[in-house]
This record gives sequence, structure tokens and C-alpha cells, in this order.
Amino acid sequence: MDDLWAPLSSATGGLALALALGFLIGRTREPEPGNPPRPGIRDFLIISALGAACALIGQIALTAAAFAGTTTMVVVMRVQRPERTGITTELAALATFAVGYMALTPERSLAAGLGIILGVILATKGELRSFAREVISDVEYLDTLGFLALIFLILPILPSGVYGPFGFFEPRKIWMFVILVCGVSYIGYFLTKFLDPARGVLLSAVVGGLASTTAYTGGASEAVRQVPESAVSMARATLVANSIMFPRMLILAAAFSPAVAAAGIPAMGAMTVAGLAASMMLAGGAGGSAAAPIKSAFRNPFSLYPALRFGVVFAAVLFLTRAGTYYFGGGGELVSSAIGGLIDTDAVTVSLAQFQAAGASNIRNAILGMILAAAVNALFKSGLAYTSGQAAFFVRIAAGFAIMFAAGAAVVMILGVPPIPLG
Repeated sequence: MDDLWAPLSSATGGLALALALGFLIGRTREPEPGNPPRPGIRDFLIISALGAACALIGQIALTAAAFAGTTTMVVVMRVQRPERTGITTELAALATFAVGYMALTPERSLAAGLGIILGVILATKGELRSFAREVISDVEYLDTLGFLALIFLILPILPSGVYGPFGFFEPRKIWMFVILVCGVSYIGYFLTKFLDPARGVLLSAVVGGLASTTAYTGGASEAVRQVPESAVSMARATLVANSIMFPRMLILAAAFSPAVAAAGIPAMGAMTVAGLAASMMLAGGAGGSAAAPIKSAFRNPFSLYPALRFGVVFAAVLFLTRAGTYYFGGGGELVSSAIGGLIDTDAVTVSLAQFQAAGASNIRNAILGMILAAAVNALFKSGLAYTSGQAAFFVRIAAGFAIMFAAGAAVVMILGVPPIPLG
């Protein structure tokens, strides 16, 4: 990033950036013939240059006076034209002063980004108004506020420590799971709304597989419980999401031990392929004809109570995991992997890769531990699928997991796993 902005590191480069941003923003406010006069390109160029000059001089008092003067002038112009409506142009002029100022500071990359965003906002007035009033409903708007509140209001105030027996109660970790389960509904809702429903739900599965397959399975189970006719199509998406778990584990392992990742490719690759094949074999018939059930499965973008219910389950599993680690933590890597995998395969994968890289373990135990953790995690997710109350869903999920791990076991039995690093 530093190399990208090297040509603009001088004062001349910063001034050029400020003028360019002033032109881009001013272009959107240039008055059209017949309309009331308002600040245009030339005004915005001057305002941006003024902000840049203030930054270059570096006097706080001068900058405050220049900003106050700019504010006064745009307010006077607005008052002189009562036939105009709104103050968008005046606010854009003040923002342009700030962007021009930032262009002569170390934050010039941020200035460029803000200037471009401001230009886009001003140039897409009609599209934004249509999107806000016609595309997004009141329910979707309020649900979006609720979802954001979970992330930016409640999560920051939760304590970060651990409480209870064996330190099982972790408020932030449990709440993150609640957010992820809500995120499945939120992302799935809007993807199926704006895209073809079948493609949208598969894309949500990919996102869910990269984020948390446990949360995605829980969210999908709740969707099926509410809309039983979506069972087959949601089973397909859930199996796709869980197939992505294995490449994700390999990527995590590669960050700490490339040897473990390389050795795990045959087994993990086989489970990925088997999972994708199972999604087609067991639920491949859920194509275009299933568009309506898929779309209705995500009826609301935000559903808190089902996520809280899964949060309680998550807390109970955390208790079992902590208790098991306390009593069996010294019982070997495989026992620890099985206990840890009940709730978090990523943590197990990172730990095993780090152990191998430090010479405290061998590749064979690392790979077997990763597979065992994923298998135990699959049992937990099968239980989540059972909460849907729809055999068409949870039977397919359980069968899909069986196919995945049968493929992995076959590869391990045929090819084996080297006990020492490759090469």
C-alpha cells in the first residue's frame, strides 16, 4: 500500500489528489440549465484546495477560521436561494474541505477512498432513493438495525472473561455464535431476495462454510423448522457448506505447518469431493422447482429467539468440552481433539499444526486429530439438524456426513498418513 501511494507522498502529489477529488465531487453538483444556482465544480475545486492549503500550513487556528468561513459562505448561498430544497450540496462542500485537508496528511489513502465514496453517493441520488424507499421494506430496515445492534451495541459491552465451572461460560464467545446464527438468516434472506433463490442460497452456503459451519447448520435447521417444504433444498446447501470446512481446515493448518496441510490434502480433499457429491446425490433434485421453498425458508432477515436457543445449546456444549478437557486433557492428542472438535474444529486444527511445527507431535497424529475433531463436530451438527423436526432434512445431513467421513477413512486406510514431515 505504501508503494501505491509513493507518487503522492510529496506536497505536490497531495495537492493533485485534493484537486482531483474536488473535481469528482463538484462534477455531481454542477447546476443544470434552468435550475436554481448552487455551488459547482469551480467552487468545489477551490474548497478542496483551501483544505489542502490549511493542511500544508499546519496552523490549527487558520484551519478553523477557513472551515468556519467556508461554512458561512455555503450557508449564505443556501439562504439566498429559498427555492432550493435540501442541504446536500452544502454538506458535500464541507466534506470536500475535510477530504482536501486529509489529502495533505498521512491519511491521504483514506481521503481518496472517502472522496470516491462521496462522489458515488452524490451521483446515485435516484438509485439510493429508490433502493431505500422501494427495495428495502420497513421490516427489513428495522431487522437490519437489530442485527447491527447485536454486533456493535451488545457485543462490545459483554465481559471478555470466562466464568462458571471449568470456565465454560464465555459471554463473548457465546454471543459471537448467536451473531453467526443470526447472520445465516440475514445473509440468506438478502441473497435469495436479490439473486436467483437457488443460487442465492448456495452462495450463502459458501459464505457460511467459510465463517462457521456449525452456525450455518443451526441457522439452516431453524429455517427448515419454520418452512418444512424447504427441507431438501436446505439440506443441499448445508452439505455444500460443510464440505467447505475441510479446505478451510487445510488453509488454517498451512499457516502454521505447511507439512501438515500437504499431508492432509488427500484425505481432506476426498471428504470435500464426497460432500459435494453427496449434496447432489441426496438433494440434487432441489433445483429451479424449489425456488419458492428456498425463498420462503428465509422469511425474515433477522430472527433473534431461535439464535438465542442455539446459544444456550452452544453454552451447554462448551461446558461439556471444558469438563472433558479438564478430566481427559492429558489423555493424548486424539482424546483432546475429539473433545475440542465438539465445538470448534479451527482451534483444534491450529493447535495440532503448531504442535507439529514445534516438533512436539508428528504429522500422522495431527491429521488423524483433525479428522477426528471434524467427525465429532459433525455429530454435534447432526444433532442441530435434528432440531428441525424434518426427517427429509436431518436424515440427508447425517447421510452426507457419513459419506464424507467414509471417503476420508478410505483414503487414510489406502494411502496412509506419514508420521514425519514430507520430503
